Amino acid sequence: MYRLLILITACALNACSNTPRLSSTNTHLALCPSAPHCVSSLETGTKHIAAITVSSVEEWQLLQETLLAMPRTEVLERQAHYLHAVSRSAIMRYTDDIELRYSPSQNRVDVRSASRLGYYDFGVNRERVETLRKQFTAAKNN
Repeated sequence: MYRLLILITACALNACSNTPRLSSTNTHLALCPSAPHCVSSLETGTKHIAAITVSSVEEWQLLQETLLAMPRTEVLERQAHYLHAVSRSAIMRYTDDIELRYSPSQNRVDVRSASRLGYYDFGVNRERVETLRKQFTAAKNN
């Protein structure tokens, strides 16, 4: 009986999973999917989150270090003006993708954070970006 329940649960979770919708060329961040488990500085409406202001390459480096210092976060890809990291939840080990795209001419970093699994994220991705913003501001001012 328990095996059947585990099998049904695993199938249901797998049916809700999706591959990360990232940019194929890394020139632009991918759009958020229709599910409400994504925030991006390039979106409008409820999925919008403000870009992060940086004023130098040193601040861009500090922002990357701040993100990678967050618990259970690791880098997947890093380029001169782009960072793709993943963050895993503590208990269930759900994976979220975080993308940062630095635009030096505009002194801004566009950000996208999205869950790979499920439909709703209970605000985790928005909270992660706002925490990153606060920690970066604190580190910048010290």
